[in-house]
Amino acid sequence: MKQMIYAGTYTGTGSEGIYQFAVKDGKLGEPKLFCALKNPKYISRQDGVIAAVADLAQGAGAVLIDQKGQIMDQKKYEDRTSCYIVQKGNHIYTANYHTGTLSVLENNDGHLKLIRTVLIMDGGGCHQVLLWKDLILVPTLFMDRVVIFDQDLNQVDSIRFHQGTGPRHGVFTKDGEYLYLVSELSNELFVIHCGDWKIEACIGVLENDEKHVRGTAAVRLNEKEDRLYVSTREKNVLSVIELRNHIPTLMQVVSCGGRQPRDFILADGCLVCANRYSHTVVSFALKEDGTIGKQISKIDLAEAVSLVLA
Repeated sequence: MKQMIYAGTYTGTGSEGIYQFAVKDGKLGEPKLFCALKNPKYISRQDGVIAAVADLAQGAGAVLIDQKGQIMDQKKYEDRTSCYIVQKGNHIYTANYHTGTLSVLENNDGHLKLIRTVLIMDGGGCHQVLLWKDLILVPTLFMDRVVIFDQDLNQVDSIRFHQGTGPRHGVFTKDGEYLYLVSELSNELFVIHCGDWKIEACIGVLENDEKHVRGTAAVRLNEKEDRLYVSTREKNVLSVIELRNHIPTLMQVVSCGGRQPRDFILADGCLVCANRYSHTVVSFALKEDGTIGKQISKIDLAEAVSLVLA
């Protein structure tokens, strides 16, 4: 089945903004410029509308883009670009790694309004916004915590990790019972029970239980929820983790087919990986047991760092 993929990029070495390309039977189509923007390094898609973080005139902020690639609205509210954006209903959430802030905006029929920006920790390394029921979770790398807010942006709880862990990205199970979260600095996967936020299991995502080499980045859960996939930039690898009753076991660590696998997605029965420093996007077959098989296709795309499905 043919699917479309959108890619957010850095624009310093040839890229012009957000690109789109097709994937069918693992073969990647030629990328085409979808929307010209400066450094739209993370994107989110909801109901056909793409929200992106980007550099704007005299600052940075968020941009709304329609299905034809036309900019609907943009809002400058910070000096440095956020690293993550997600949409839920008419709300948009961004996390800023540099300033250690969480921002919330409203999308009012294609018009953006900044609701509030909360400082979590100056230079705290806020990496993601995770939405669970009526709570907002922000992995904050240099605090070694996931900070938890209510809808009024009051801090109500936190998940604490050992010093030097560096929590980065997570994904929830469909039923919302568990959070699987990876750490950038310690290269670990944590299995966290939602609600009481208890860490129930932890394993390394690299061969020979190697830790503290830094660079673990993205995490994705397959449809059956029995396999987790993780990228580690400093090692240029992808890891496959088996899940049985939420107990993780490392199955495989393989090359990403390039340099610095910042993000990847599961699409059309394959894994599609964006390798920032080799300026490529690569697709791999997925075997019946969920492990990563042979490379199928490769396209050139400068500094792609965020992928979403249409």
